[in-house]
Amino acid sequence: MTELTTQERFKRGAADACRYFDFMAQFVDFKPEHAEAIRATRFVVEKHIPDIVADFYTHLLSFPATRKHFQKKDGSIDQEYLQLRMQHQATFWRRTATAVFDEDYARFVDYVGRAHTSQGADPTVYIPERYVMGMVGFVQQRIGAALDAELSAVDPELAFRAMRGWNALLVVLLEQLSRVYGEGREAETYQQPQEIDERPIHQLAVETYERSLGMARSIDYREVIAGSLAEFIAEGCKIIKAEGLSIGVFFVDGKWHALQNSCLHRGGPVCEGPLENGVLTCPWHGYQYRIDTGELLLDPDARLPRYPVEVRGDQVVVQIPVLIRDHVDISMAELFAKAVAAPVAVEPAAPRQLAANEFRVVDLRPGHAVQLYVDDAAVAVYNVDGTFYATQDECTHADGPLSEGDLEGATIVCPWHASCFDVTTGAVLKGPARQPLQTYRVVIDGDVGRVE
Repeated sequence: MTELTTQERFKRGAADACRYFDFMAQFVDFKPEHAEAIRATRFVVEKHIPDIVADFYTHLLSFPATRKHFQKKDGSIDQEYLQLRMQHQATFWRRTATAVFDEDYARFVDYVGRAHTSQGADPTVYIPERYVMGMVGFVQQRIGAALDAELSAVDPELAFRAMRGWNALLVVLLEQLSRVYGEGREAETYQQPQEIDERPIHQLAVETYERSLGMARSIDYREVIAGSLAEFIAEGCKIIKAEGLSIGVFFVDGKWHALQNSCLHRGGPVCEGPLENGVLTCPWHGYQYRIDTGELLLDPDARLPRYPVEVRGDQVVVQIPVLIRDHVDISMAELFAKAVAAPVAVEPAAPRQLAANEFRVVDLRPGHAVQLYVDDAAVAVYNVDGTFYATQDECTHADGPLSEGDLEGATIVCPWHASCFDVTTGAVLKGPARQPLQTYRVVIDGDVGRVE
């Protein structure tokens, strides 16, 4: 078999591009009827592509951060390059509007994503991911406006279906285009979803939502003794357990407060955090709440549940509501009962899944870098003329991502403030950084590299 040239390999896209596109389409619930609605409105959208492309590049040129990619060294606009990009943009959306999402299309999208980075045909190109995301969002709005203008008066139902189809598709495209910027901590294994009983999940969601609005009724209150009055006068706060809840009880400035000890963000022990000027700060991630109302400062509509407190003699009593609804118990066995009886599809053998500290040698070309992880620490791996080196990924000046910088020989240039380091030793070659980088050992085992 003739080996593909670099240019041909780029144009073909990643080998699993089609599988990845199909998997993400399934994950975001992009259905055949969505594709059909896009296909049915193809010529409506195509009619507006010249205006969409014109609006988009007008937008790009208005921002200095994106205009620079279309300027010559003397500051003038490189019109030839601008027209080339316009042509590619129009081709991309015209091809997408045909709604033929086969292997060639998936590889085409993958290639377009790589063309925005140094992993494309031109290693000097790098467009930050945020601008690729912005492009998709911009086009999404323009396509929606085009469908609304052309169809809402004559066929509103088709306009609605087409907008739904485009919205779902653009989420898939966004993921496919940005995939090249990083695969994440775990490579996708393409495991198929199992059929699930949605009823207990729906019941739990309704229960949770109504509780957050204070809609859940109670038939009674269970009284729980939190402690003695003397304890609270001395300590000011106490955490109690009752009805499966953790509750923080406070005596502050002569007033009583009892709040659920579970942060709305990730369930952190918020009542165990510092209390200053009537504001509780969760010790996990810093979310803050008013102790008198339970309001989340970032969103006053979100509140921690609060409970009535009474003092009876020398005892402090907290009243906890007992709700009418039965407890929702989500059983794994019941959720996937349908899946157990269903035939299991046999997946084709996939390449060995890489660990967070591993990479495929063929994927890391000379003059390039990639980000990996060693014990949760971000590491940059570099290919210097076929020899691999690794350092910490964070620049010692301001934590800039070195794996996104330019590798010039054995010198990595930080993309944030241009500090330079020798990747073979970690030494600082140019400031503003002053501290050297931590280095790691790279071991090559067949076609896989490993950072230790």
